[in-house]
Amino acid sequence: MDKGYDSYDIDSIVEYATKLEGKTLRQMTGLDAIADPHQRRGSFGNAVEEYYFKYPINSSQVPDFDKVGLELKTTPLKRNSSGELVAKERLVITNIDYMGIVNENFEESHFLKKTADVLLITYLYEKDKSPLDYTIELVARWGIPEEDFPQIRHDWETVVEKVRSGHAEDISGGDTLYLEACTKAANAEVRKRQPFSTVSAKPRAWALKASYMTTVQRKLLKAMSKIPRTRGEESMDLLALLHERFAPYFGKTELELEALFALSASKNLCARITNKILGVGEDSEIEEFQKAGIKPKTMRLKASGVPKEAVSFPAFRYDELVARPFENSAFLGYLQQKYLFVIYKEDKEGNYLLSDICFWQMPEKDLDEARLCYEQMQDNVRKGQAAISIKSADTRCCHVRPHGRNAEDVCPQPFGPPVVKKSFWLNQNYLKDEIESVLGEDDSESINPKNR
Repeated sequence: MDKGYDSYDIDSIVEYATKLEGKTLRQMTGLDAIADPHQRRGSFGNAVEEYYFKYPINSSQVPDFDKVGLELKTTPLKRNSSGELVAKERLVITNIDYMGIVNENFEESHFLKKTADVLLITYLYEKDKSPLDYTIELVARWGIPEEDFPQIRHDWETVVEKVRSGHAEDISGGDTLYLEACTKAANAEVRKRQPFSTVSAKPRAWALKASYMTTVQRKLLKAMSKIPRTRGEESMDLLALLHERFAPYFGKTELELEALFALSASKNLCARITNKILGVGEDSEIEEFQKAGIKPKTMRLKASGVPKEAVSFPAFRYDELVARPFENSAFLGYLQQKYLFVIYKEDKEGNYLLSDICFWQMPEKDLDEARLCYEQMQDNVRKGQAAISIKSADTRCCHVRPHGRNAEDVCPQPFGPPVVKKSFWLNQNYLKDEIESVLGEDDSESINPKNR
């Protein structure tokens, strides 16, 4: 069968693949229908393999184009609420064999072999279109960049160490930054044996996080700023690199840092200081943060350790709140975000000094309390009582309060008159306890050397 490319020539394969850019599967294959991706996951990728590249679908562990060692991966983009293109989902690489992985090392791992040389085909998911009419936005030959190896190695070893210690059941996406061990089973009840425990664990697969894939694809389309590394820093993971950058500035006030970096006063001064410390432009997107899904956030702590202000999230719409379960809510997305807290602490004179930095993500054990807050507010809105908020005393971690410009800045509710805009907030005392807990840990989550 004439495939249209030479399967023994990698350049021929890539050249043939690039013909897909800007086109749809319907245009390039003449297909009339494929399986609904909601019912058969991977049907778009399977159709690309079977009907465009004309090779049979298989579950072989060898590369898809085995004659040249090239792996084919299709992955969707979507437009977010701001109209930006972002990865719709993580990129699943290969299943994890708990029994075998404990005998691997990263450099010779099956994961690394599967990502050594990838033909990446990216398409734009649009809800109301047939998958046959999704536009293929990008075709590129890709492999994990050398600068990402330290962090991905760290992520891989973090997961594997849990398996080696007999705790595969405790693996969590929050453990890692770029690479994760995502759950992969037909239903939530499926379990697999692990080698050093009688407790079975959820089946998992290696996957590159959606935040990482967003950055990969944006970088293929446009440049981002990377944190510059000096000699000897090439092998550092992201936590160690941040420590190197911030440590010289601990103990300096905001005004001292403003003068040191020749910055003008502004509302986002501390955010600009952070970028200056990291050696990137004031308004730059930082590639490493984008890949890890990290959002820098300035935290001003009073001398007592309590944040000067509670942390708020964007205002919600009452109709959307009622319609969306917690699992699909924007609120859950905010809570699962990983933050870089850049901490300024008040001294005896009332000045705020750069004192520490740490990574923080809400622990999974606290999500049930956040759910309670969310569902209580849902119930209020369903009863036409959106004016009644959830107080900080009602749950340990979060509450609801107004988030409008003034009392006239209102939003309609589905079962009553318009009510002032509101949002979810993290409780100040909860944040105090969380920050103290992270900074008190004897591990790499704490960046300041006095806490290591």
